[in-house]
Amino acid sequence: MKYSLLKVLTGVILMAFLLFSHMASVDAARYTKTLNENTRITPPGVIVATWSNIPKFKKGTVVTLNEYGEVFEGILAEDVKLPYETGTSQDSIRTAYTPLPFYVYSYTNEEPKYRVLPFKGGTKVTFNDKGEVIKGIISSSKESIDLNQANHILVSDGEVSFHKNGMLATCILASDSYLRPVGWQQILTENYTDSSACSGLVEFKAGKAIVLNEKGEIVKGTLNKDTKLLSPVSFLSSDGIKVYAAGTTVEFDDKGIVVKASKSISAVD
Repeated sequence: MKYSLLKVLTGVILMAFLLFSHMASVDAARYTKTLNENTRITPPGVIVATWSNIPKFKKGTVVTLNEYGEVFEGILAEDVKLPYETGTSQDSIRTAYTPLPFYVYSYTNEEPKYRVLPFKGGTKVTFNDKGEVIKGIISSSKESIDLNQANHILVSDGEVSFHKNGMLATCILASDSYLRPVGWQQILTENYTDSSACSGLVEFKAGKAIVLNEKGEIVKGTLNKDTKLLSPVSFLSSDGIKVYAAGTTVEFDDKGIVVKASKSISAVD
């Protein structure tokens, strides 16, 4: 019995040592380098590329490379179209949380298209180990990003980032868009009107940043119209529902309750 226990403990210790050594070697394999001139560097995972597909990084800036000289992060020298995070597989896009912005809903059996975005020269871009962008600044006024097989969202120039499952994490909306906030199941009919019945959907304002969780639910965004949302129970909202004015930027906790709300005071909104 003691001998068997000793073997198990020895195995656990060995596995932990190997795992730690592997993680340490991966971290140690990455290094930084200052570029003496504008330089084209391939990201990880590239097996074929044309000259124009290889991103050029800016002279005098620092890039982060792996042991093979592939780039993980750096400042782009010029605008370039690059692939963005797809998740662990295309299945993660098709099976991700499906009830999302309805305004572009169209069913298709086609495989997801090649996911690329135009990233802005002079700004930082970060890649995953597949050579896909996980964070960067796009240069176009209107681009389409797939959220799953049946839904996409229009985003404007500014920062975009992605969750590991391929779901969009942050962006600037290019158009007023209906999305579901965290906790939408508790406000299914609160914002119904005589002319619209959009279960749990809330309209967020174009030109403003949004933050989404891994299921595509809104964690932070700016309201495009007066909207009923969950709020902490108080003398103002005994039932937990409160009307937030158009132009208010709201943040939700994991239960869908508004934990922060701030109204824009700019003259032009």
